Amino acid sequence: MRSLAGFPTYGRFFYLACASLNPPTSLCKKLFPAIDEWHDRLAAKELSSGDPIKPTVAENLFVQVIMMFRKTFIQDSVFMMELHPYYPIWQHSIFSDPAYLSFKRQVQIIA
Repeated sequence: MRSLAGFPTYGRFFYLACASLNPPTSLCKKLFPAIDEWHDRLAAKELSSGDPIKPTVAENLFVQVIMMFRKTFIQDSVFMMELHPYYPIWQHSIFSDPAYLSFKRQVQIIA
């Protein structure tokens, strides 16, 4: 996988500059907004007795993956937008949000 992504196959470490910048929390919350509620409910284990979902390891990890995915998606979108500027997804309001535009400028500076 590393060689397909353009990283050397020897050694164990690599560095992605854009991964060092975290997108603003307010921006992340605009992607998969309900996941924060599920994170809080699972973390507090405050599921009602009538709720069909029981807090399990798999559910907790799934919520963590979705939260990581939205952060990674925002980080990678800066570069994907440059590679594929005409994709319809870039018309979404999140990409014209002032918080995103500020984050995009920061990423472009370090890249």
